[in-house]
Amino acid sequence: MGPWYEGTAGERIAVRLSSTDTNGAYAIVESVAAPGCSPPMHLHRNEEEHFVVLAGTYRILIEDKMFDAPVGSSVTVPRGSRHSWRNISNETGRLLIILTPGAFDKCIQTIRDSPADQMLEIAARYGVSSLGHRSAFSLH
Repeated sequence: MGPWYEGTAGERIAVRLSSTDTNGAYAIVESVAAPGCSPPMHLHRNEEEHFVVLAGTYRILIEDKMFDAPVGSSVTVPRGSRHSWRNISNETGRLLIILTPGAFDKCIQTIRDSPADQMLEIAARYGVSSLGHRSAFSLH
């Protein structure tokens, strides 16, 4: 298991299975998010994301579709789709994220070892575009 690093405010991320262990086929990342935590709207040009909700309830926005995902839900975000999520429960949420193909875990590791002001530039090198500095959600 890789070390934890700070993601979006209120979120910690750890690489559970590196793409180097799967010949680049996929990577598995765990996200632990405080209530209300939400990353900015973004998209991945190079990989699909498969979310499995392990704890809490998440509100997930993919393009123009929004839905709630309680514990046990599984959601796929197609490559190139604008998306975000928010932990809408009153407890810490946990997501297991499977990325196919798996190079995005290298982006996470590079960001973890770099100054915070380089995060967007590094993410862009790995095909991730942030589409705003704020969440696409209101708190309610």
